[in-house]
Amino acid sequence: MVGYLPLYFLLLVTSAHRVPPHDNLNATLWMSHAAEYRMVVREIYAAAQRSLDAALADPTWHAALEQGEDAAGLPPAIIVDIDETVLDNTPYQARLVRENTTYSPASWQRWVREARARALPGAKAFLQYAAGRGVRVFYVTNRDAQVEEATRKNLVSEGLPLAEGEDTVLTRHEREGWGSDKTSRRAYVAQRYRILLLLGDDLNDFVSGARTSPSERLSLARRHEDAWGSKWFLFPNPTYGSWEGALYDFEYRRPTEEKRLKKHRYLLDRPLPE
Repeated sequence: MVGYLPLYFLLLVTSAHRVPPHDNLNATLWMSHAAEYRMVVREIYAAAQRSLDAALADPTWHAALEQGEDAAGLPPAIIVDIDETVLDNTPYQARLVRENTTYSPASWQRWVREARARALPGAKAFLQYAAGRGVRVFYVTNRDAQVEEATRKNLVSEGLPLAEGEDTVLTRHEREGWGSDKTSRRAYVAQRYRILLLLGDDLNDFVSGARTSPSERLSLARRHEDAWGSKWFLFPNPTYGSWEGALYDFEYRRPTEEKRLKKHRYLLDRPLPE
């Protein structure tokens, strides 16, 4: 019996430290620890800065579909999403993985109120450059209006520009009609500014109608091919987004196992075409 004790304790320790599987483990680690991700983000911001210079030199340039035809005389602005576009929330995603749980509005709001998200690589330099050139920076986010003050605190702590005397953090439900679809908020900015660039990590940051099937989402994106990489700048986000919701018909309240089953069915299909 004594000879078996080391094996027994080895098995005991191994089982005690067994790590449960989590759907978001690899995606979270890629965004938090991969050099490749950080270089991609820096490349996007560098390309956006080059486009910003070109846009400022061209009075006919505008990026938003909601922009009117007579925008040449309006002051310049850019619209950026916040989460996974200028602020990095992988510590929140890592928390969910460690605790073997999934997103909930309550846990998300607790994280937002901590105001500890760091700026993504290149975000501060790009946004400060834009503000320095007289471009108004608008943050159009689907964070709820209840956490706008915490969001402002986080942006300021990371050195990201906020305009004085004007609300440039446009949150969900801040005004009537400002739901998850960002069209109404882009239109609000376009009434008073010439929008030069759009930056985000989700199709919804650029166009309306993103809540549809994967193939229809691709068709929607391809209708605006000339804008991608010149006026629209898309950041990679494999951890969450409307791309994922499209895989299970946006039925977010379904049990995790049911959503996972719907996702697995897509593995039987051919990948989307170019």
